[in-house]
Amino acid sequence: MSPTAPYPWLESTWRQLLGRMAADRMPHALLLTGPGGIGKLALAEALAGAALCTEPGPQGDPCGRCPSCRLHHAGTHPDQVRLTIPEDKTQILVDQIRELAGTMGLSRSMGAHRVAVLWPADAMNVNAANSLLKTLEEPPEYTLLILVTAEPSRLPATIRSRCQIVSVPLPGETDTRAWLAAQGVAAADMDVLLCMARGAPLTARALAEEGAAEHWRALVRDLAELSAGRRGIVELAEHWKGQETERLIRWIQIALWESARQALAGQTGDTRIKDLQPLAKALDLGRAFPLQDRLAEWRRLARTTVNPQLLLEDVFADLAPGRP
Repeated sequence: MSPTAPYPWLESTWRQLLGRMAADRMPHALLLTGPGGIGKLALAEALAGAALCTEPGPQGDPCGRCPSCRLHHAGTHPDQVRLTIPEDKTQILVDQIRELAGTMGLSRSMGAHRVAVLWPADAMNVNAANSLLKTLEEPPEYTLLILVTAEPSRLPATIRSRCQIVSVPLPGETDTRAWLAAQGVAAADMDVLLCMARGAPLTARALAEEGAAEHWRALVRDLAELSAGRRGIVELAEHWKGQETERLIRWIQIALWESARQALAGQTGDTRIKDLQPLAKALDLGRAFPLQDRLAEWRRLARTTVNPQLLLEDVFADLAPGRP
């Protein structure tokens, strides 16, 4: 187990958390927040390993050698619980939280703490959140609960108020580009991938691995053609319905936002993403920004059982010329 942070841009946050642990100032519950795709879950796992280590260094670093560290690294430590959405569900359920509460109340087997990592914390349903609140109000001794979320506003205020919130920042663009280059991401795709990922390095790498830059370029071309009145609504919905709908709508949001920004900035704007220029020229700026609210609602609908073809027809219809 490495004493360094899981990713280089997390080192400062990692050191701060280890310092709290070494000084015995770690709370019973942490809430790690920040944009998706920056490694919050990996940070939570590393912190869990540090809390479980029985022979930590003077700065709180996990030793990586003790039996507790080895079990954590193997994912089999008896004092750690990992809780997330079940495979066949869309939420974290109250029964899972009740089981977690029972486990956290048990005596430690070998670690310095009992630790639970819960992600994405905003996926708890109302009953699950209420059940967790009871544990947060009366935490067992020598326990650490680490909640991870990119959307803390979706958590009840009562949950947030009982956790120490740690905001994990997005890394700087220079560091992100250097890391992506070291990961083998092609320089020709870097601008597009960072735009799609909103600067998040892990998201950008995942998009690179699946060849998403080409899907993005095709989508932007189609949106420009649609905005110019040269492509049909039903045709485009049929073509794109095979993509994951919520993510596709998110890409449309990003494309419209960045194109509008380029159009407003004119010749002095950031034009590194050349693929957006035709869309920026064809876009009706009076409709581009109000559309963002509707696109956010369509993303919410995409999480339901709505028909993807019909949903995308609604999306593309609002983008077509002639709509108010």
